[in-house]
Amino acid sequence: MTTIMTFAAAAAVCAALSVPVSGDAWEADHLEEMVCAVVEEDYARGEAAAEARNGTLRLLHEEENSFSFEELLLLSRIMYAEAGSVWLSDEWKMCVGEVVLNRVASPEFPDTIREVLEQPGQYYGKNCRYFDTLQPSELCVRLAIRLLRGERVMDEPAVVFQANFRQGGGVFAEYRDQQLGSTFFCYSIRPELYGEPSA
Repeated sequence: MTTIMTFAAAAAVCAALSVPVSGDAWEADHLEEMVCAVVEEDYARGEAAAEARNGTLRLLHEEENSFSFEELLLLSRIMYAEAGSVWLSDEWKMCVGEVVLNRVASPEFPDTIREVLEQPGQYYGKNCRYFDTLQPSELCVRLAIRLLRGERVMDEPAVVFQANFRQGGGVFAEYRDQQLGSTFFCYSIRPELYGEPSA
């Protein structure tokens, strides 16, 4: 069943955000605009807010903290697609996003979120209508922002696999759910690439 949110309803959601985005006031304003833009599917508004935020970060010589609206949207979508069920923990959702960001930073995988998600045989691939039209929850958007601003749950760069089976160089963590079964977060088979001794 498809749920359609009216503009008024979406505006009400954004007006009563339950989990405020922390940070300096100027940054919080831009981030809230980005959250609302995802909820309302107003992507032009989101891109404008991201550019305004990134412009201020450039003036402050803090470009390393910038991210695009597309990066936020894609990371939110994959977190929602893989662990969006309301009963799954925030930690579980963030681990999904963290694996994607670990891959972006890894020499073993492509260099952008989009390329990681569209890599053949990984996630949903390129031009997947389901993924491209997926509307992430507000919670997933907020958790994605936390990750893009540098917060980590696993804090282990070598964890680059996530699946319902064991793989790679061993299991870092396993999350179990009575309905969905287990999700394994696993190490690369090349730990030396991440500053760790090889087995």
